[in-house]
Amino acid sequence: MPKKTLADLGDLKGKKVLIRVDFNVPLDKKTGAVKNDRRIRGALPTVQKLLDAGASVIAMSHLGRPEKATPEERKNLTMDKVAARFGELLGKPVKKAADEVVGEAVTAAVAAMKPGDVILLENLRFDPREQKNDAAFAAAVASLGDVYVNDAFGTCHNDKDASMVAVPAALKAAGKPRAVGLLVAKELDVIEGLMSAPKRPVLAVMGGAKVSDKIAFINALLQKVDHLLIGGKMAYTFLKSTGVDVGSTRVAEEELTAAAPLLKFVGSKITLPTDALAAKSDDLTATQVFEGPIAAGFEGVDIGPKTLAAYSAKVKESATVIWNGPVGWFEQPAFSGGTRGIAKAMAESGAVTVVGGGETAEAVEQFGFDAKMTHVSTGGGAFLAYVEGKKFASLAQIDDR
Repeated sequence: MPKKTLADLGDLKGKKVLIRVDFNVPLDKKTGAVKNDRRIRGALPTVQKLLDAGASVIAMSHLGRPEKATPEERKNLTMDKVAARFGELLGKPVKKAADEVVGEAVTAAVAAMKPGDVILLENLRFDPREQKNDAAFAAAVASLGDVYVNDAFGTCHNDKDASMVAVPAALKAAGKPRAVGLLVAKELDVIEGLMSAPKRPVLAVMGGAKVSDKIAFINALLQKVDHLLIGGKMAYTFLKSTGVDVGSTRVAEEELTAAAPLLKFVGSKITLPTDALAAKSDDLTATQVFEGPIAAGFEGVDIGPKTLAAYSAKVKESATVIWNGPVGWFEQPAFSGGTRGIAKAMAESGAVTVVGGGETAEAVEQFGFDAKMTHVSTGGGAFLAYVEGKKFASLAQIDDR
């Protein structure tokens, strides 16, 4: 790890540590309650280690998109219920600093902190300056802490967020140390290991909707993996590009254009589904498995049983498996068999298994296989971007060892 970690920070007793976490958790739309606390749990080891070292912790995160929310929706985007859940998981009270991100009330709350205390700032995006990398806002946030820790891998690619870039820059200007937390350090170590010296053979499973969103990621994987299995809605883009009738499954013209350069790999390095579970466009309860072409009036919703068997066998033959993107509409129980089956095959494979965050991580957890994976990333977009080789301004702000 070329960047400083918690182990490099020295004596933290009595220090106030400003930690950027990723508590952008799914909420119940009616009550605002936290529906899935996986991201909060991911930050606990770092927070606990800081507390054990005698520090006090000032945590900060964004939550949702308040700039696009209605006034009623915005009420549910305060950090109150997140703070409550954070405290329950941590086993000690966590208070929200104030109803504003920065200001006199926040400064007073931080000044009153004692070693072992934990507070959570209000939703960073309640202040529009957060997403503008505003220097004055960053200076105000930075003044609250003696040390900065980035433990928000899921937002490491957000280079315009002040809390990720301008805040640590302000701490540097003040001569204060900056490091990555345990979660970010692990994410970087795992991904760098995958890209530099993976155990072979290496298999990637790719799903999701759009080829265009993942073209750079797919190209990066093709340089590293031995084989790539395609599922999800993007499979129908590839199938249509190769002349297979996909029925009423919607495939945009721009997706066909995005997939075109990859078609030369189909049949060698890239494998496509040979059958699909499809549902009637006007009656999703009417389903049928199609081998080859899908009939008119039907839309593909999951990989078929023969494809699942073939893909599962390929997983079990591999030493390393990287998975990003569900292979079917897993949120619907009737269409979740493919995604569940891939997760099961990976969990039972004995291979190094890495799940690339986002919906894939949600699916693996939903089906109860998360604990059996080598690593489940906390960042969907960040995972994709880092594998693609993009440089993160947020990580550039962390002190080198």
